[in-house]
Amino acid sequence: MRKPLAISLMILLAACSMPSTVVKTPDTRPSLAFEGAPEGAVLFLDGVRTGLASQYDGQPNVLLVEPGTHLVTIRGADGAVLLERKVFVESELKTLKVH
Repeated sequence: MRKPLAISLMILLAACSMPSTVVKTPDTRPSLAFEGAPEGAVLFLDGVRTGLASQYDGQPNVLLVEPGTHLVTIRGADGAVLLERKVFVESELKTLKVH
């Protein structure tokens, strides 16, 4: 008799746990995407190497940045400058085309 009672009490206590709530806030920082960047092209943001430009093609990866003006430089695998532009981003996705 004690064993079924103990099991029943354990089940009741487990059912009385507090509900949990998860709140997710979307990231509203502006972002940059680079279209047409060749393989091996390296991205620099404000003079800091950020990675391969092809990683941030907007499909689905984008580069999240702080609002304001940024210097974007993309160099090919041979070191030649493919794109160098000052861009102002405020709260949207800006896609830059690399030629």
